[in-house]
Amino acid sequence: MLLVISMVLFALAISLWWFGRVAFTPVDDTSTTLAILDDSGIRSEIATVIASADAPALNQSPAQLKEFIEQLARIPDGAALMSQLVASGHERLIGDRDDPVQVSAEEQVVIVRDERVGEMPSITLPVQEVGTLSVVQTGAFWISIGAAVGGLVFLVAAIVVRPERGEITLAFGVGFGALAIFLVVFGYLAPLTVLPAISDTTWMGVFPRLAQHNQALTLGVALAAIVLAALVVFATASMRERRQWSTPLSVGRYRDDHRWSR
Repeated sequence: MLLVISMVLFALAISLWWFGRVAFTPVDDTSTTLAILDDSGIRSEIATVIASADAPALNQSPAQLKEFIEQLARIPDGAALMSQLVASGHERLIGDRDDPVQVSAEEQVVIVRDERVGEMPSITLPVQEVGTLSVVQTGAFWISIGAAVGGLVFLVAAIVVRPERGEITLAFGVGFGALAIFLVVFGYLAPLTVLPAISDTTWMGVFPRLAQHNQALTLGVALAAIVLAALVVFATASMRERRQWSTPLSVGRYRDDHRWSR
């Protein structure tokens, strides 16, 4: 039982670490930015704010410029141009950034592809911090640390009492099964459905996109863990069954030999 508790705690710690990696680790690489900009609300908000500020200087209608920026945001090259901007918005949303998210004149030139906006003042995006997300992030971090420490304590206690080989393999099987469940819950379902329900602000769409962006890796590891759990539990059951069959047979042979000796 000590080993089982230890493995479950380790599984919880790993899953919460992955939860933080998926939902609360802003990165400015192109693939992640492209995934976030796939959210129509976020993409439209960025395009609307920039187009409204820059369209008069370009003698274009805001609607035309907005459509251009949205099209740009849907391709990898365009997402690369906005990667730092989107990462800053993510940081601001989860409370890792105190300063407002601004689009500098240089960034505006790159996005709208026109030097005439090079003298424009910085544009501020209306990204607001959602305080509850900071609480969730901090709570998940400390729970993962506590689970890891607790898992280590129970592991040491289990080693002291010298568990049998079958108990060790069974504990690993339970641990792999728990890891599969926790990964799906925290690494996929929580950012996909739970976090967006905290607030109705536009940028909450970041989390479902990040969950889907990491979906293949999260569910792939969960599937591998559940397969390993099944194999380990099956091997443990087979080992116990062989032990149950072998023990009575050896005792019976001993008794027969003992009677003949008389």
